[in-house]
Amino acid sequence: MHQTNVSLTNSRPIYYLLLVVGMLCALCAGSQHAYADSMPGGTVSDPAVRAVDIVQPAVVRIITAVPGQLSVHFPPSKDVTFPQQSNGTYEIDLSGSGTFITSQGDILTADHVVSPPKNQEMNSALYTRAAQDIANYINTNQKGSTQVTSDQVVQQLSSGQLKSTPTFQSPSISVFLSTAYTGLTNATDFKSLPSGVGVNVDKIEKESPSDQQDTAIIHVPITDTLSVPLGDSTNVHPQDKLTIIGFPGNADVSKAPDSLLTSSLNQIYVSSLKTSNSGAPLIQVGGNVEQGDSGGPALDNNGNIVGIVSFGTLNTSGGQNGTSFLQASSSAQSMIKALNLDTKAGKQQTQWSQAFNTYATNNAGHWGQSQQEFANLQKNYPVFKAIQSFQNYAQQQAKNEHVVPTRKPTSTPIQPTSKKTPVAWQAIALTIGAVLVLLLLVGVLFMAALRQRPKSKPKKGSAASEQQALAAAAPAADKGQPDPASGTTPAPPVTPSTSGSPTSQSGQGSLPVGQNTLSLKAWPCGHMNRPNARFCSICGEPAPDDM
Repeated sequence: MHQTNVSLTNSRPIYYLLLVVGMLCALCAGSQHAYADSMPGGTVSDPAVRAVDIVQPAVVRIITAVPGQLSVHFPPSKDVTFPQQSNGTYEIDLSGSGTFITSQGDILTADHVVSPPKNQEMNSALYTRAAQDIANYINTNQKGSTQVTSDQVVQQLSSGQLKSTPTFQSPSISVFLSTAYTGLTNATDFKSLPSGVGVNVDKIEKESPSDQQDTAIIHVPITDTLSVPLGDSTNVHPQDKLTIIGFPGNADVSKAPDSLLTSSLNQIYVSSLKTSNSGAPLIQVGGNVEQGDSGGPALDNNGNIVGIVSFGTLNTSGGQNGTSFLQASSSAQSMIKALNLDTKAGKQQTQWSQAFNTYATNNAGHWGQSQQEFANLQKNYPVFKAIQSFQNYAQQQAKNEHVVPTRKPTSTPIQPTSKKTPVAWQAIALTIGAVLVLLLLVGVLFMAALRQRPKSKPKKGSAASEQQALAAAAPAADKGQPDPASGTTPAPPVTPSTSGSPTSQSGQGSLPVGQNTLSLKAWPCGHMNRPNARFCSICGEPAPDDM
């Protein structure tokens, strides 16, 4: 039982030590998280994520308004044009996506977004717009009690039962910056959007029809815009993952401008590389690609445009998603070369990329530096309000940021021989504090363990045993009191020499020197001691039983 108690007592400091070490390890592990979950931009330490974050504000929504009229033939010989107002038209709005590719307002998109083909899809849209007016006309002018509905009119127009001739005029094209650039505007409709959010296209600079390369470059009267570089589509291979940015129609769940102008990100993968009948290089992709994404960029991991969302084939099984195709960026490269466009990043793009990369790094002082860079960017480009969230976050982080002051070198600085990893100062400070606390606790627990350790018995022949024997053998002599056996007062004991004890002539060891030498008695151990001693003053042997 005694051994069990000692074991539990000695293990208690070790138990506490392990408990403290575990808590400190958990604390240090938690300190490695440098970013909060709500950090704007997501996992910006991932280069692919960071590249998409930088590109997204340069992607715009394109709305093409096509005016149209519908001439309907009523038997036997009457033709009526709808709408019936003089010079009236129905506006058919088509939506797509595009990307700034220069700093001078040049936008890359799909041609069918800005020059919609006059096909059955356009005719059906016109039928739907005119159906109610046609139904009202029939119900007012026909003789009979049967009333027709707008749905019935659409069915008759589509089937040809009701003959008609559609007419379309030249479209007007508008470009709208996304909320990734403007931030939330809280506008109630498009007419109340802040100035600079929407702008009309002044010209289509170059285009290839949808039945050929389905690529177009349009221009808006804006200078010093963001821009996205074009990549080499010949480096794209099957199984590669790409990211598309666009405005899919199925995501238009609200008519509020902020909802309609919020772009969507989707990852797709390359299924195959194809060539159209016209010889245009195509990239067949799988993934979620929808109407409204048309004209949007397909990005590689470096944020370069390697494809333009073009068209898709319907799923024969009745599903919504079929096979989708991208026009390769090489088709756009030839247009850029023909137009002699300068695709070098402008001032705004350079500042934006610099600020975001500073924001995403772990270098010492990067929070304060990026906050200042965002502030300068917003000052120079007041419409670019989406950076406010990044600026606010960087400003908040900068309050707890430790910046090491740098001294101006008095001579030519020594270039480092190797590139050092950025230091997280907060993590280092926390780690040092944890180590100091751990060392303090180890010291306290070690001292507690020593106090609980049982004292060991002195070994025979040791200096300590000899001193203990002398102290026990002559307690009265140490105090200068008379010895009970001899009646004399012994002299104080002589401290043994560190160089060795002198031996007697008989070789039995050293003898105490003093006036009580005659009162000593030989013990079984061979040494001379006082009769009343409990231990031998020379070897520490216990007194014999007959003493």
